[in-house]
Amino acid sequence: MICGAAEIRNDIRCFGSSFCSLAGVLLALALFSNNGAAQDFDSAFEPVLTASRISEVAISPDGRHVVWVESKVKNDTEYAHTVFLTTLIPESQPNQSQANRSQAKTIGLGDPRAQLGTSSITWSPDSKQFAYVEKSNASEQSELRIASADGEQSRTLATWKGAVNTPRWSPDGRSIAVLYSDEDETPAEHVRVVIVGKAYEHQRLALVDAASGKVRVLSAADLFVYEYDWSPDSHQIAITAAPCCSKGKGTGEDNWWTAELYRLDLDGRATSIWKPQLQIASPRWSPDGKRVAFIGGLMSDFIAPGGDLFVIAAAGGQPRNVTPELKASITWLAWTGSEQILTTEIVDGGAAIVLVHTDNANSETLWQAAEGPYNGGLMFAMSIARDGTSAIVRESFNQAPEVWAGPVGRWGQISSLNPDVKSNIGKAESVHWTSDGMQVQGWLLYPRDFMPGPKYPMVVSVHGGPAAAALLHWPAAFDNIGLLSAFGYFVLYPNPRGSFGQGEAFTQGNVKNLGYGDLRDIEAGVKYATQNLPVDPHRVGITGWSYGGYMAMWAITQTDMFRASVAGPGVSDWESYYWQTEIEKWLTPYFGVSAYADPALYAKSSPIRFVKQARAPTLFYVGKEDPICPAPQTFQLWHALKHFGVETELLLYANEGHGVSLPVNQEDVTKRTLLWFDEHMK
Repeated sequence: MICGAAEIRNDIRCFGSSFCSLAGVLLALALFSNNGAAQDFDSAFEPVLTASRISEVAISPDGRHVVWVESKVKNDTEYAHTVFLTTLIPESQPNQSQANRSQAKTIGLGDPRAQLGTSSITWSPDSKQFAYVEKSNASEQSELRIASADGEQSRTLATWKGAVNTPRWSPDGRSIAVLYSDEDETPAEHVRVVIVGKAYEHQRLALVDAASGKVRVLSAADLFVYEYDWSPDSHQIAITAAPCCSKGKGTGEDNWWTAELYRLDLDGRATSIWKPQLQIASPRWSPDGKRVAFIGGLMSDFIAPGGDLFVIAAAGGQPRNVTPELKASITWLAWTGSEQILTTEIVDGGAAIVLVHTDNANSETLWQAAEGPYNGGLMFAMSIARDGTSAIVRESFNQAPEVWAGPVGRWGQISSLNPDVKSNIGKAESVHWTSDGMQVQGWLLYPRDFMPGPKYPMVVSVHGGPAAAALLHWPAAFDNIGLLSAFGYFVLYPNPRGSFGQGEAFTQGNVKNLGYGDLRDIEAGVKYATQNLPVDPHRVGITGWSYGGYMAMWAITQTDMFRASVAGPGVSDWESYYWQTEIEKWLTPYFGVSAYADPALYAKSSPIRFVKQARAPTLFYVGKEDPICPAPQTFQLWHALKHFGVETELLLYANEGHGVSLPVNQEDVTKRTLLWFDEHMK
């Protein structure tokens, strides 16, 4: 629905140009009708809404059972979550193929409307039962539930008022650790006054007795815990954490960028064993209990780890980089021997599973392909059993997600969640080009009905982060730009400097230079496409969300290459952003100093400082409740474009944060994006 003077939905406000007038509504609908989009959009968008997503997969330690969580659109504003369990057939029974064993058993939730917590599944060491976390929408409580390995029995073990995530069974089977956020301190929506800047949330590590359900909070209240791993003897826990929640220490979420590696005893005593200069993620204790491995490097998001592999003595000391000069980014790890660590890596925009030998820093690639082994997240990851059997999610631009299991590289499909879901986008291929003497990689989607001869428009979609990567995902629910392929567009997903996939030097290539080198890489990718493919250089657009939203804002102030822009939540002024965002600590590794210390450095990369040069018609959208890229950042650039006579429109989505999460809004913003590019590039 296009919002106009006479009709504005109560959850979207529309500001600005022709689309915000009644005449604009009629114009937009006419454009939609003339090129056939009106009748085709619903069918093109249907696979995005109907496809089941897989938010997590976990294989039992004995390799016999796999549990996964399915998320599916329920209605305009809700997703339904279902836990599935299936039993793997041993390879010793060749007459029964894994593909035919898709009768997965549904595990009942305590509340049918409940949501599953983050990293919610953990298997007991003996593989006889598994635990998972669910949060009831009705009672606002979190429950840790236990289910038998056959799925026949389930029960509630413990209940909390606050949020609970990441349960992990201890190796001795006696306890289940969880990360627990006490919401008693969180102000309710009806509270009249909230103290801004006060750290209301405290994420602590708690232990649950696996027999009785008794809960004991282990870590201190002034230490915000992000990740953890049990020692093999169940006597200690390695955690990544940061001081928080008291005067001058900042908030827990923001402090992740300064987290340290700690050793936590079961009496609650925490000892820091490593204070890194950059970010750390995924601590994993070695089988002998003497070392801890982790990922280290420049990371802009907690949900998207990537970097080199380090090993440090559990007693502390200097960590050792066991993947020096790696031309890839490690995203997940698991010890498989006393000197062997299995990793997943982003390599040149694709995936690899690599065995790293910690004693001599040699690596052995076990599997490599374009589409990766996911575990329900944005980055590559997997779940592995003691015998090496693994469970993964496989998906791509053209293949909806399914669960696969088996030995590494010899998986068989074990789910049948999306048998009838067909992609409406064209073929995808990996392309390379040169920029500033470096090789840059990206993914290129062809128009669905591509035919040689005519020249096509193209839209560049820049990923967030910036420390992330454009990968072969099934179109994400909040980013459906791939659907432009169904309507006659090429779509370029570049991995410019700052991205994962070519090593730490490449990932750190935009430090103290945000926007400049990465935009040159993107421009070089556009030139490659226009010189080697039937892409019209006069009909190229750009879009993005989060850091990609910043790049869509930045590009229109730096170059005339782009005919139109659609900018999701982003940053228009880095200096004021530093004061507005809830996570300003992520900026220091990129700028080197705070905005207070060197405001000129922040201004150098701010689109608002160059707005007089902008000419491209730009559609903005942002969530009203976005704490990461606050709406004022979008408002000020939209207002500036209006002042200088540049065609622009702003969509403000109520009840949305950093991203577009409600299905009705996901469909809405995708349709408006298509309309905007159609009006200005077709």
